[in-house]
Parts: sequence; structure tokens; C-alpha cells
Amino acid sequence: MISALYIDDEPALLDLGKIFLERAGDIQIDTALSAPEALVKIRSTQYDVIISDYQMPVMDGIALLKIIRSEYPDLPFIIFTGKGREDVVIEALNSGADHYIQKGGAPKAQFAELNHTIRRAVERKHATDAILHLNRLYSVISRTNRAVIHIRNRQELLDEACHIAVEEGKFLMAWIGMVDQKTRQVRPVAACGYDDGYLSQLSITVDNVPQGMGLTGLAIREGHPTICNEIQSDPRMEKYRHEAARRGYRSSAGIPIRNGSACIGAMRFYAAEPGFFSDQEIHLLQELVDDISFALELMDKNSHVPSDTR
Repeated sequence: MISALYIDDEPALLDLGKIFLERAGDIQIDTALSAPEALVKIRSTQYDVIISDYQMPVMDGIALLKIIRSEYPDLPFIIFTGKGREDVVIEALNSGADHYIQKGGAPKAQFAELNHTIRRAVERKHATDAILHLNRLYSVISRTNRAVIHIRNRQELLDEACHIAVEEGKFLMAWIGMVDQKTRQVRPVAACGYDDGYLSQLSITVDNVPQGMGLTGLAIREGHPTICNEIQSDPRMEKYRHEAARRGYRSSAGIPIRNGSACIGAMRFYAAEPGFFSDQEIHLLQELVDDISFALELMDKNSHVPSDTR
């Protein structure tokens, strides 16, 4: 579902546009009668695209666009106006508008053009985001591989892996938990990012009980990645939903850490965007954690080799 905010000082046009654009069933239109009202909504609600008239009282569409570009540089913005002067078009595009559509003619035709433009703008934004996400993850893998080669201390490696995930991958938070074989509890042993006490509230086991049904317990017990692309609606995150929302966590993934065939822990990643974890991203994160697993396994083997045989 595409979420759009449509801004115009003509209530009748807003109503008409909302009816036309929502007909297909996959676009949801919110409306605002002024730029100041729109700013309040944009700062409290996540939209996929903004559609704005140019000439409005208090603040025109280009003034609004400039504020949006300073606060949300990647949010698609479409100027939809009856003012077709060349200087307005040039200023709109130079100020960062993604598209400029002139009103006029039959409503069905002009809103069909707007519908098409909305979809094109959102699809281009999604494609750009996907490339940025993947580039960030490739950078995380590259830096983590360098750490695996140069770091010989177990704790230092785990700390650095979490640090790289947050610094290069731009995750809000990353942490690593290891299984206590005696208690079957998963204990956080390394973390980086915006925690604010979140980890201290966790109570996780690898047993098939309620405390083991979250992403971490499932990833370790079942031996494969677990994904939650919308924390607020996923029943597996019910216990921690409120605290996750307070910290801005919107999606998360758990990747098992192995020692041979046994799962000994998991690495958790938290993203600010819903729907962050696609199959491709999970594949790269699995590759990343496999490299960490290999390094830990090698450290364990070396630690058991008698000193006179090394």
C-alpha cells in the first residue's frame, strides 16, 4: 500500500483527488489544506510520497518543498499545480521536486497521470533504497572480514562486529547473544547502537516455551534466520513491542551463530524502516554471520591446541 499526503487549499479538489487516486485500492491518500498542516502530519506520520499544490496561503508548495528536502531529503515530492509558468517549473525542479504536473483538463485524465507519476516516484525510491541497503551490507561484510582476519580475541571480535553493523550498516542497534549451556538462557555478550536499556529487559531461552518463541530463540533452536519486517504487528514481538517502538525499531532479524553443526548463539539486527529485510539482505547477513562463526570456531580450536604443538 502506497501512503501519500496530498496538499491543496481547495477542499473540493482534495476530495476529488482522494476519490480518484484511491480507486485502485493500493494507494491511501491523507490530505492537508495548507503547508503548515502538512508539516505537522509529515513529522508525525510516515508517507511514501508528497503531492502538493504550488500557490497556497501562508506558505507555497516550493517553500514547503525546501523544508521537506532539508528534513527528509529522499522523500518523493510531486508539484501538482495550475501554475504552469516556466520559472515556477524551473524553481520547483531546482529545489528538489521529483516531478511537476500541471492541473487542467478532464479530472479523469489528470488524476490518471498523477496516479502513474506517484507509482513511478515510489518505485524509483524503493529501487534506490534497495541499492543503498545492499551497498551498506556489502560494506559491513567487507569490514567484518577484515576484522576476522586481524582480530584474535573473541570478545573484541564480537564487539567489533556489532560496531560495524551499526556504523556501516546504519542499523539502529545490533547485538550478539550466546547460549549458556547450563541454563539454556541466551545472554547478550556484545552490542552497539541505541539500546537505552532494551537488552536488560530481555529474557530468552532456546527451549520450546514462550520465552523461546521470539526471533532469537527460534533462530538458534531451528538453525535458520528469523525475520520480522513489522515489529508492531508481529506476535513474536508482542512482549517487547512497546519498548521497541519507543526506540524506533521497526523491523528486525535474527541470524544463528554456529560452531560446527550446533547453533551456539545469534546476532540480532534492528532497522528503523519497516520491511527492511528482503531475501537478498538476509542472504548477505547470513554470509556475514557465517564469517563470524568460522572465526569463533577457529579461535576455539586454537585455544585447545597444546602450546608446544602450535
